[in-house]
Amino acid sequence: MSTGLKLVVLGAGSSYTPELMAGLIRYQPEVPVERLIFVDVAEGAERMRIVRDFAQRMLSASGTQITIESTLDRRQALKGADVVFSQIRVGGMKARARDERIPMKYGVLGQETVGPGGFANALRTIPVALSIAHDMEDLCPNAWCLNFTNPSGMVTEAMLRYSAIHTVGLCNVPINIQNAVARAVSKEPERIRLDMYGLNHLSFVRRVWLDEADITELVLSYMAGRQTTVANIADLPFSNRLIDAIRLIPNDYLRYYWLTRDMVRRQREDLEAGRGTRAIRVMAVEAELFRKYQDLTLTEPPPELAKRGGAHYSDVAVAVMASLTGGREREMVVNVLNRGAIDGLPEDASVEVTCRIDNKGAHPQPMGAMDLVVRGLVQHVKAYEQLTIQAALHGDKDAALAALVANPLVPSADVAADLLDEIVAENQPDLGRDWVR
Repeated sequence: MSTGLKLVVLGAGSSYTPELMAGLIRYQPEVPVERLIFVDVAEGAERMRIVRDFAQRMLSASGTQITIESTLDRRQALKGADVVFSQIRVGGMKARARDERIPMKYGVLGQETVGPGGFANALRTIPVALSIAHDMEDLCPNAWCLNFTNPSGMVTEAMLRYSAIHTVGLCNVPINIQNAVARAVSKEPERIRLDMYGLNHLSFVRRVWLDEADITELVLSYMAGRQTTVANIADLPFSNRLIDAIRLIPNDYLRYYWLTRDMVRRQREDLEAGRGTRAIRVMAVEAELFRKYQDLTLTEPPPELAKRGGAHYSDVAVAVMASLTGGREREMVVNVLNRGAIDGLPEDASVEVTCRIDNKGAHPQPMGAMDLVVRGLVQHVKAYEQLTIQAALHGDKDAALAALVANPLVPSADVAADLLDEIVAENQPDLGRDWVR
């Protein structure tokens, strides 16, 4: 009988998939994947074919023995899966471009995971994510779902609260912080540990450890004023004055909350200069990447992939997968239900927190009370997230309006109402339901 793992990748036509393949190759034999099933929707079939062929070349060049299959039949693929990676984008890049464009018409930040753009993304995505979860309940009830689908925190919470499947939400920002710290102190990343808490794209490092030594003060002095952000966020450094005041290392996405005026100005300048929104620029990067992926001599991810954002995605995904499926225990920052880890948030809220990960799951480490400087913001955004989940589940316009009113990046109730009407009208084909009041 085979002891190898069956891994299913949903949204396999993503430009990120070759990095995932590189991770699977690096982590052999700790992740003994035997069958790899690529799945996408009909619109992504050609991209999936290109990625599958490139992935096969990568495996052959490395001597890694994994069988790759591809299909548009999600249910067939999920039968008997051990692990499912979800990296879907409902509506594709055109929908992301709308998510960024619509808020900017109202002078509001346009971004795919936070603010009104993240709200629109969640409305489209949560019903599809729950459809996947219910398929997994039928076809692979013991499998782990590793969710990279954005907005990851809300999607993960919906899957955990409204299905019975085992789910862990993933993000590459914490590991990027870990790597930045390692570079700052000239040590190996695996020797760095973070005490991190909050929500996805709204989390904070409270303590930093090098082996057993607390190096928080050293790291805070280094990080203040430095540019350490990921590729998909404008590189505006947090000031020394701010870091000195809060004594925390903020997630890169805090720029959208604490440097809002400058971030909106950058977006407006990009539009006025003809550079378009981030989605438009990503489309150009992806066109270049898919040309590269078709080069028959290419057997590893090209350097251009770094322009896409999502650096170290594979390190997170494959390391978590390894620990969940019998590899060594790890400590990593992932998204799970709170279960008392962070005071002041609901027990059933998805939180981004340092976890101990083993073959029984991801176990959040107790963080206690949130620092006063960020407590209100985190609670504010969690209220918005839970209202958004309610709206997405039921097609409820009242909950949707309440969610936007509760979002700290929306300036007024009147703007929230205008945004909601346009978002629902523009996204109706992808919402999958009639909306009610």
